Order: sequence, then C-alpha cells, then structure tokens
Amino acid sequence: ESLRHVAVGILNDLETRLMTDPSVTLKRPQLLHALHVALRVACVEALMVVEEDKQRKAMEDLLAQKALIEEHFLLIVQANKGDVERATNFATLYHRSLTNWLDHEVTQLAADVRSQVLQEMPDPQKSAERAFQQSFAASCWPDVLEYVLDMNAYLEKCYLTVFHQRKRAYVGAAKNRVERRVLSAYRLLVDEIGNWARRESETSLRPTVDVVKGSTPLLAQKSIKDLKRYISTHAEKIPPNAESAEAHRQLAERIPATADFQIADTQLFSETLQARIAEFAESPEIHNRLTVKLDKALRDQSVQAWSLIRGCSEHCPLCGSKCDLVGEHARHHCSHHLFPAFHGWMDRNTGLPSFNYCLATETREGTYECKDGTWRKLEDYLRTDHPSWLPFVRQESGAAADRDAQYLRAAWVNCREALLEYFSPMADGCPESWVEDYLDKGRALTKADLQTAKDTIRKLRNHTWAPSID
Repeated sequence: ESLRHVAVGILNDLETRLMTDPSVTLKRPQLLHALHVALRVACVEALMVVEEDKQRKAMEDLLAQKALIEEHFLLIVQANKGDVERATNFATLYHRSLTNWLDHEVTQLAADVRSQVLQEMPDPQKSAERAFQQSFAASCWPDVLEYVLDMNAYLEKCYLTVFHQRKRAYVGAAKNRVERRVLSAYRLLVDEIGNWARRESETSLRPTVDVVKGSTPLLAQKSIKDLKRYISTHAEKIPPNAESAEAHRQLAERIPATADFQIADTQLFSETLQARIAEFAESPEIHNRLTVKLDKALRDQSVQAWSLIRGCSEHCPLCGSKCDLVGEHARHHCSHHLFPAFHGWMDRNTGLPSFNYCLATETREGTYECKDGTWRKLEDYLRTDHPSWLPFVRQESGAAADRDAQYLRAAWVNCREALLEYFSPMADGCPESWVEDYLDKGRALTKADLQTAKDTIRKLRNHTWAPSID
C-alpha cells in the first residue's frame, strides 16, 4: 500500500514534468509498471543492505565471543599452576563482569540525564526563532555564517549548547554516585571473600572414623564453586540497607562463568583474590572508564534527542529558507525568510546576488515560471507547484518584516566576503547605502572566517562537536 502511494505521487510528478514537452508521448500503463519495478528493486536492494549489516554485526559478535573463549581457555591452562594463578584468573573474570555492570549503569545514567534535561529544555517549536535571534538579531556574524551555510547544523549547535549547560547540574553528582556504588561493590566483594575464607578455615578439619585406623582428621577439599555458592547465598540474606542489597545482588548476578577448580589452600587463594580485587578497585581504571563511557553515552543520547526535535526538512521555494515547524504538519511555514543570496541564488547572466525578499511587495506581486512553463502570480504559482506552502504570508506585520529586512541587510554587509568566497563566482553587488548604514568595522567577517565555520559544521555533521567548558 505504501509503495502504491509513493508510485502514484512520483507518477503525477513525472507526468507534470514530461507533458511540458510536446514531443513526448506518455504510455501510462508502461510507465506505471516500470515505476513499480524500479521501486521494488530499490526496496529489495535496501533490505539486502540491512541484512548484510545485520550479518556483519552478528559475525563481529561471534568473533568477539570466540576471542573471549580462547582467552578463557588460556587462563584455565595458566590457572592449573596453583592457587595464586587460579585466584588471579578468577579476579580478572570477576572484574570484567563488574565493568559490564558499570557500562549498564552509565547507559542508564545518560538516559536519565537526557530525560531530565529535555524536561527543562525550551520549547522545541521555538528553536528556529531562538536561532534567528542569537545570530541575525544579535549581530553575531560568525553565527550568521553558520546559520546560512547549514541551518540544521546551527540549530543542532544551539541545542547541544543548551543540553551541555543543563546537564552539568546533574552529571557531576550522579557520576559520583555511580562510582561510589561500584567501588562499594568491590569493597563488599573483598569482605565477602575474607568472611568465606574464615568460615572455611574453621570447618576445614573434620574428624572421620576409619574402621581400621580409627578416628583421623580429614582435610575437606574446596573449590571455586563453594565460593560462588557462598556469595549467592549471602546475597539472599536481608542486608542492612537498600544500597547494600543492590551491591549483594550485583555480586551474585555478576559471578563469572568459569571451570570449577579445586582450591588446595583456602587462605592463600582468598588472600590473593582479595589483593587482586582491591588492586582493581584502587586503580584509576574504573574512574577513567566511567568518564569515557559516560561522555560517549551522553553524546549518543544528545544526538538521539536532537533527531526527535530537528524539525522539517522542506525549504521555501522562493528563498530556500528552512521550514521551522516541528512534528507532523501538512502546511509548511517559515517565520524568518532570508534573502535568496544567502543560499547562493544569483542572476544567471551578471552573477549579482538576489535580494528579493519574500515578504516584500514586489515579490508578492511578481510572476513566476511553473513546472509546466506557464508564468503565474505568486499565489497561483504556489498552488500549482508548492501547495503545501499556502498560505504563504500569515498576517506578518509590516514592522516585523521591515525589522527582519534590516537584520538581513546588516548580515549581508558584514558576512559578504565569506559568502562571496563560498558562493563563487557570485559578484559583489552590495549597495553602497547598505555599507554606509550597516558596516560593523572591526567585526565584519573575512574569507578566513569561512574555514572556521566550515570546520564547525563538519564536526556537527560528524557528531564530534561539543561546546567549550567556559
């Protein structure tokens, strides 16, 4: 059903375009059949790409599991040397399992931070308005240049700036709580190992009776399975508080899978295991891993949140400005139209920039060439080729339009060197009266500022940009 709707829309557009040429004769059934075939082929190719991506990820997971199994068997071989090696092996596996818990806690924390930050974020519907006010209205020329080159990237920059500012109130304390909770689990594990060792040392010698030799002491053999059972059983008891209960539960759930090695000397094994666990807890590895993982998780969460509020991708058919509505909508609207020159539009013959302001009287009274080759008035042109942009003017006051026009003139005067370089071979057709009225000496941009703006936009597109801490 979806393919049928898409096919009908494309077919109507093709017919509108092709029928303008009188030499073209359309065979509608054949065209529709070819269109359906092309759409199905495109869908099959897209599904094949998705399936190949799934297979690649599954193979990566299998190879990672294979590496873990090989490493585990190598540790088993090494652990056959004695209790010290067995304890070191078990401590390494336990530490790895607890770091997986740390990663889970970091992901949950990042999701909580995103939820709390979004609750206090300004209304997404007004993001485009804030962007225009922070750039054009504030006469911040570097921001104007970024806004013009890629409005979506600039909107994301504004959003990320607010996101990072708001998250600082939550991340510091929450990060300390996670680190404290994880380290307390390590310390609890050290205590539990010591308790187990003391209990086993008290019950290790048990008198047995031999029918020939009589009563003789027999050393009870212990294994790693006994330690696992002790940790799991101890977790089922009633802890003193909720934090301790969570630590006991995690220790029981994160017991690593390993072979059931025999322990010859319980005291030596427990002391070595305690020392290795304590080394992991005292090393900077946990703090560093928490910092790195949290930064990455927050960056991923911010990108996901931005994708929900980035808004519409349609552009004004007259000036190229982005529709600033968010969410589902059938009609497009732009609160702040720009001069077409800001998007590289120029006269085909002279190369002079186009300053035809969408809200100007001359623009509304002009005629425009439709896709069928007919010249029509603005309303008829939009109704024929761009009906989703009607009504085009929504009761904007003359004062607001005049104020925006002044902002645009000032922005063009002070950003034109960088823009002319970017839109080369556009000619410099800036009116002298604008330069006299709006030139901001000492702050106007130069060609060198273009590269700075392009670098910022590239980082935003690659999701590697972050606001400065200052």
